[in-house]
Amino acid sequence: MEPSLEVVTGRRQRRRFVDLARRFRGGSACYVPPLTGEIARLLDPDRNPALRRARRRLWIARGPDGEPRGRIGAYWDPRHAEALGEPCGWFGFFDADGPETTAALLAAARDWLREQGARALLGPADPDTNHECGCLIEGADEIPYLMMPHHPPEYAGWLEGAGLAKARDLLAFETVAERMREPLARLDRVADKALARGGYRLEPIRRRGFRAAMKAAHEVYNSAWRDNWGFLPLDFDEFWFEARGMKPLLDPRLAWLAWRGREPVGVIVALPDANLALKEIDSRLLPTGILRLPFLLRRIRRIRTVMLGVKAEHRHRGLDLALVQRLVRCGLEAGYTASEMSWVLEDNEVMVSLARRYGGRLSRRYRLYRGSLA
Repeated sequence: MEPSLEVVTGRRQRRRFVDLARRFRGGSACYVPPLTGEIARLLDPDRNPALRRARRRLWIARGPDGEPRGRIGAYWDPRHAEALGEPCGWFGFFDADGPETTAALLAAARDWLREQGARALLGPADPDTNHECGCLIEGADEIPYLMMPHHPPEYAGWLEGAGLAKARDLLAFETVAERMREPLARLDRVADKALARGGYRLEPIRRRGFRAAMKAAHEVYNSAWRDNWGFLPLDFDEFWFEARGMKPLLDPRLAWLAWRGREPVGVIVALPDANLALKEIDSRLLPTGILRLPFLLRRIRRIRTVMLGVKAEHRHRGLDLALVQRLVRCGLEAGYTASEMSWVLEDNEVMVSLARRYGGRLSRRYRLYRGSLA
């Protein structure tokens, strides 16, 4: 029987909506639940500045007995029309118990997005490409790195069965210390020459002065990513809303800004993979998780590179390699043993080549789907 759909309103319902992910994904030993408060904050229009410029709607699907059978969100930001070349809306926060529920949820998202003026929908993304996105289609047998999603293997087939087709694949590359030591000596030489020849200097990003560093990173971000498919430039308040969540995990040995004079021209940021710590406490801070978390975080030995970019006018000068070299060298000296670069667009030949050249193996593949609303 087709489920009934309930529109989510109010803070309490939003938290229930967020918690449903555990119900549908918790059967996998590799799933790491998000911190409920963080996702609820992302969905709160009073706290998330992006929702002052965009609109979103959330639904919970219920069976005749009132039990949840799935959930979905739809997100409309007119700025995506310019970024993607067509008026596209997004769907995300998707979970379902089968094909029938999937079809009903997508129908609701399609109808609402069509009313907003969209002519196509993309997803899953929570809620767009600046956050967790893509449906996991390869690599479900490993615990994902920080801020990367994990889905039951059936989801891809259900989405395709509901009429969606591949838009883009997003790739994750993992490397371990043993594979990095040999190319690192060569990378050291390349980095030294690039910094000297270009007049660049690298400075660590620290907790003290973090906001000022993020203003510089924001400038690089909007320039370096502007030609990427699906990229949406962020105002600083939107960028800061996301970036400040990194501060508690910040290790200055893993985060660097590149400067030429007073101009920020490149950035690389990796974070200790807090997913391993959150897994230990089932992502529950109370009653004792908040006390155990600092100890667990100190034991983490793998990192995820969440940001790597160089302004267009400073590319092809070896600066990207200099940033990677500094991260790898300092990360190894700090005792980290594994790293993931994610996500990387499948057609970003420069980044795919860089990842493979320095020992990266394709560890996970995520798929963004598209459907017409015409």
